[in-house]
Amino acid sequence: MEDLNLSPNPALSSGGDAFILDDLPANFTIGCDTTSFNSTQPFAGFRDIPPGVHLIWVAPSESTSSRSGYWICTPDRDDTQPGRVYVKQWDKFNEVLRDRDPTSRANEQFQTQSLQQIFAQLSPYHLRAASTESSHKLALTQGDDNPPDLLGDQNIWYQLTFAIRPDLLNRVTGQAQDIWHVTTSDSVAGETILAEEAQLYASGTSHLRFIFPMDARLINPEARGAERTRQALDPTGWIIDKLESSSGENNPEDLIGELQFAFLVGMHLGNFSCLEQWFFLATKLIFRSYNLAVDRPRQVRNLIQTFHAQLLYNDRYLQGDVLELMPEHARKLRLALTTYKTHLDEKLLALGGLCTPDQQAVGMAFSSLESWLRQLGWDLSGEYVRSGNVMLEDGEMVQAELSDFEDEDERGEFAPTVVEMENGRETGLLSWDT
Repeated sequence: MEDLNLSPNPALSSGGDAFILDDLPANFTIGCDTTSFNSTQPFAGFRDIPPGVHLIWVAPSESTSSRSGYWICTPDRDDTQPGRVYVKQWDKFNEVLRDRDPTSRANEQFQTQSLQQIFAQLSPYHLRAASTESSHKLALTQGDDNPPDLLGDQNIWYQLTFAIRPDLLNRVTGQAQDIWHVTTSDSVAGETILAEEAQLYASGTSHLRFIFPMDARLINPEARGAERTRQALDPTGWIIDKLESSSGENNPEDLIGELQFAFLVGMHLGNFSCLEQWFFLATKLIFRSYNLAVDRPRQVRNLIQTFHAQLLYNDRYLQGDVLELMPEHARKLRLALTTYKTHLDEKLLALGGLCTPDQQAVGMAFSSLESWLRQLGWDLSGEYVRSGNVMLEDGEMVQAELSDFEDEDERGEFAPTVVEMENGRETGLLSWDT
């Protein structure tokens, strides 16, 4: 990994880090956090990158299926500390960003060129493209009940990335360093892929590893009896065990960070493996862990607010729609949210006067999310079948409360009802038999 220190000149050191895109041709799509645009001229890179977590990516065209980018983490510095310059070169043969070849002639020319001259060619971090289609300007609307901290241009990126830290990026990407490469073709450990796909992407791609992979059992293998059944229906206990184990391997905020990572890499780089992981985390884990709202309310409030911010960002910043890209996953997500609302309301009501401010904040966060979802036509107030046979992950069948719908029509006017039978037929029906 190649990087340089900025000159101690105050004009260069006080603005933040810089990211140089060496040899990047014209007519590329470039993205930096909430901004993306098409450049008709060779684009040199960004400067004045502020403290925080940032995702910078490029693509040969706006519609290309191949995108390559890097995560960087800029620390807080005072004005006397020089920033850092990251330098990545476009590899036109493999269509990927990479470290510059130290033996190339272009590298010799770069080393002899004044860093200050290069710095002057860089665009400021807060650059906004002239086109309204690519500037992704987020605006408040009248009557919007969402909290301002989720909507403001200055805060939305923080809400989408606050739990992404260097140790999480090291673990997920498998790259133990301080700048992390991600691409469209990176696969996710645990996903189900065809043999042909595995062979096609076997080389040159990374395997992203999440704490809760899509093929993982959400039950502690040591759990037995009633506890095992409870974990199958509500993985709260298993989540707490994994995130708060005495080994210190994971952090309670890692689930939030992985939700943020999967969404941003999925949407900005067009990585469908990450989008599947995002749906899995939301549908099978976060909005099935009903007791987590009582046991870890601050964590759940942050999860709900992050999920809410992602849907806002998807709706108002991005040209694609995560819910339209995978409609079957979106259907299951809608059902999971409907079930979750009922459980959450019941648990908070049962606490009564013992409900803490943090637990009340969970209810408020979900109410804000529910209110926003109504504009999508998602009504989360429906009823659903509450009991039946459930198959555990090892095939065992148990009689228990259902944690999801068997079918999307199992509520409202299509909800199953108990009927009275007589001689094998439902009573009260008209008969044309003589």
